[in-house]
Amino acid sequence: MDEETPEGERLWSGAWEEMTVPVPLAASLLCLSPHAVGQLIEGGHLVAERHGNYRFVTLVSLFAYRRRHWTPEQAEKYNATPEDDTTALDQAAEQLAG
Repeated sequence: MDEETPEGERLWSGAWEEMTVPVPLAASLLCLSPHAVGQLIEGGHLVAERHGNYRFVTLVSLFAYRRRHWTPEQAEKYNATPEDDTTALDQAAEQLAG
């Protein structure tokens, strides 16, 4: 997961190396379900630490995975912002209704 710059320096060095996020947040950042993130962890595509019953994905592995596998469709979905709160509530209601 350690990517390097052309100069040989590690791309994600520094404070980011120690930071982790819970699986649900990692799923949100990747526009995936928590179950799918769990499968990526089990498959070795994401690095996670276990603290008790919870897993936390390292930001370095999350950024590296997203950099390699991010599609324009996912980016569009992630960056989509409604015009106002009413539109956001309407969209959420439609999604919940199925």
